[in-house]
Amino acid sequence: MINLKDKLKGKICMLCIGNIERGDDGLGPSFAKMLKGKVSYEVIDAGVAPENQTGVIARLKPDTIVIVDAVYFEGEPGDIKIFSEEELGSGKISTHDVSPKLLIEYLKESTGAAIYILGIKPQSNKFGRGLSPSVEKTLERLAKQLENLQC
Repeated sequence: MINLKDKLKGKICMLCIGNIERGDDGLGPSFAKMLKGKVSYEVIDAGVAPENQTGVIARLKPDTIVIVDAVYFEGEPGDIKIFSEEELGSGKISTHDVSPKLLIEYLKESTGAAIYILGIKPQSNKFGRGLSPSVEKTLERLAKQLENLQC
């Protein structure tokens, strides 16, 4: 598992992105459901339109924003990596859409928060499928880790 404790500072907002109708791309909303009411910070299920949550996030004035999304990178399905906003802009990683880069730039400008992308490697984003077993296990382990973390 990854160590998030050193990244989660101050007032925290977790923005979970994805399409629940497209397999592992729905990992963000699924993760939000797992965490809501079990952690001390704000968890937002942004679905496929994270830009609709920018006003809410700006009003929260978080110190740290963690964006949870399916991200393609080297490794096995279910692997987790934490990326900085600079890594997303460098082209080293690939999300399912171009909009996360614009979203991050806007959130950085409007909040001044430290922004991280908690990327989980998907196995499949085929329409009509649920989460793959490897991604589901990762989400369960990660949720337990965050529930036990005192932020």
